[in-house]
Amino acid sequence: MARGPASSSFVLNVHAEPDSIQAAFLRRALSALERIAGSVPVTTLADVLAAPTDAGSLARLLSRSDVIGTAVAELDPLVPALARNVEHRQALLAAAGGVVSAEAAGRVLGITRQAVDKRRRAGALLAVREGSDWRYPVCQFGQGEVVPGLAEVVRGLGAAGPWATLDFLLAPDTALGGRTPLEALRSGDLDAVRRLVRAERGDGFA
Repeated sequence: MARGPASSSFVLNVHAEPDSIQAAFLRRALSALERIAGSVPVTTLADVLAAPTDAGSLARLLSRSDVIGTAVAELDPLVPALARNVEHRQALLAAAGGVVSAEAAGRVLGITRQAVDKRRRAGALLAVREGSDWRYPVCQFGQGEVVPGLAEVVRGLGAAGPWATLDFLLAPDTALGGRTPLEALRSGDLDAVRRLVRAERGDGFA
């Protein structure tokens, strides 16, 4: 089979030097993906391709123990869990309406990128890491401003991290009548969201 040349061609297409770390990674990753693609049912591949992004497709594929095999799962048991975490984050970003750069967030708010960064550091804006950059979930913006009360949530859940905060904001809760905390904030129901934040931190009662 001509797997070797195909992989080498791909390495060249992404401009990786043959002896570089990038090329070594690509050879290893492509070898694993070729084995998986050749051994799983077409219906499984169709299922993972239904993910909205390439990263989501890969995460969905690797999260399935029936795909990666029990031997791999036993050797590296974190693989399925890590993949599920990636897939969950992809789903969160889709539910959030995507993310935008600091420059784009500044255009929405009518402020500079530097001012956006300052607000993020102060906990007045929610941002998640994508590689080396901070990205701002679209769902926190409305009518040229940040959703009222959102900064309180971001600061209140700061110790949990931005991904957990985004998850909190987008998860429907029975205490809010099935609404998400973000929907409650948009409706002006800040007190109810405050109670949930206190309960989430474990220092209050819902």
